Amino acid sequence: MSLPPSEDWVLDRQFKSVPGVADVNSFGGEEKAYEVSVNPSLLQKYGLTSLDVFTAINRSNINVGGDVIEKNDQAYVVRGIGLINNLEDMRNIIIKNVNNVPILTKDVAEIRESGLPRLGQVSRDKQKDVIEGIIVMRKGENPAEVLDRVRAKVKDLNDNVLPKDVKIDTFYDRTNLMDYCTETVIHNLLEGIVLVTVIVFLFMADWRTTLIVAVIIPLSLLFAFICMRIKGMSANLLSMGAVDFGIIIDGAVVMVEGIFVALDHKAHEVGMEKFNKLAKLGLFKNVGAEMGKAIFFSKLIIITCLIPIFAFQKVEGKMFSPLAYTLGFALLGALIFTLTLVPALSSILLNKNVKEKHNVVVLFFENGIRKMFTFTYKHPKKSILVAVAFMVLTFFSAKFLGTEFLPDLNEGALWVEAELPMSVSLPEAESINQKMMQILAKFPEVKQTLAQVGRTNDGTDPKGYFNVQIR
Repeated sequence: MSLPPSEDWVLDRQFKSVPGVADVNSFGGEEKAYEVSVNPSLLQKYGLTSLDVFTAINRSNINVGGDVIEKNDQAYVVRGIGLINNLEDMRNIIIKNVNNVPILTKDVAEIRESGLPRLGQVSRDKQKDVIEGIIVMRKGENPAEVLDRVRAKVKDLNDNVLPKDVKIDTFYDRTNLMDYCTETVIHNLLEGIVLVTVIVFLFMADWRTTLIVAVIIPLSLLFAFICMRIKGMSANLLSMGAVDFGIIIDGAVVMVEGIFVALDHKAHEVGMEKFNKLAKLGLFKNVGAEMGKAIFFSKLIIITCLIPIFAFQKVEGKMFSPLAYTLGFALLGALIFTLTLVPALSSILLNKNVKEKHNVVVLFFENGIRKMFTFTYKHPKKSILVAVAFMVLTFFSAKFLGTEFLPDLNEGALWVEAELPMSVSLPEAESINQKMMQILAKFPEVKQTLAQVGRTNDGTDPKGYFNVQIR
């Protein structure tokens, strides 16, 4: 007969009271139990059975409802409260009256504190037997806010609730994952912004046009963050890592290039000195309106292509819908800024000295494309054969790409799983566990280790789980 220890109840309730916490899973240690060892000879002497002892103890640990008493216009509920608080209460439970003499549980059985048979064990570094607790966050909560509340609760429990010789020591904090994820996202974003900006500068060969185009990237991301905040969504590694800056700025490139070419033609027509004195707002308005139609419909087509991703359900929807929302909001922001901010910035930065320069990079690609076009025009059959060969090679090589395309993330922690034979005993499994921990701890990169040895849900297959943190 076992009863959960009151300490576990207290900690479980304490952590579940924290906003954002869904559950607390505990591993390791012994489960407290009250063991009742009956004496068959004494049971026979008093004409009792083991079932009588069990029934008596069970009935003494439940609440029983009674009647309702009405007095002074008030109704009072009568109930009998049965609660076993300690071993002495269990020893003094009445099983039966024999000749008006009560037979107590201590008269026919020995009652003591014990533990249930162990099916698992948790080890940490050089400590062979510890208790592990995993706090589970509610779906949709902000991890940073929940972690702050949990840390405050841990400090309160250590200082005010737990005994002096019992402390909660944090082994793994999700902050590590969040920091690595944030670092990866920022690295990818900065790398993409710099790369796109450099390429735009190489092709446009003008710092003013490059600045106008480059400023669209952070503003579009800011617009996407605001929209996601309003919708109650948070950015993650997959959604932010999938943002294509080339698609975001292509409309701005078209707009700026169209305005720049129109201004260059105007400068050649009237001369640079007169061009710098002209009022050009009408030119900006006409070119912007003309380019805006094509940019609007091109962006609308790209956003429409995201509709199938919005329709995903279950695991696919949870993984990829943030990606679609983030990219969709960024494209929408880029479209708004392209139709409004880009013409305004162009009217300020491109008001004077607009002249199309000789660009070696553009000339190189123009010559290469012209030569390729001439060759394909003269040899259509060979061109088609080469194109088909490339298509076949592409489909053939696709099977070597694998099925995972998530961004790389080095969390700094490893999860190692070792399966043992079904018939292995817990002491032998723990012995192997200790040897594996010693081997892992020898690596200089290993900061700390935590291992769980136990059985699966069906209680038949012993397994060892090793959580290794890397510096």
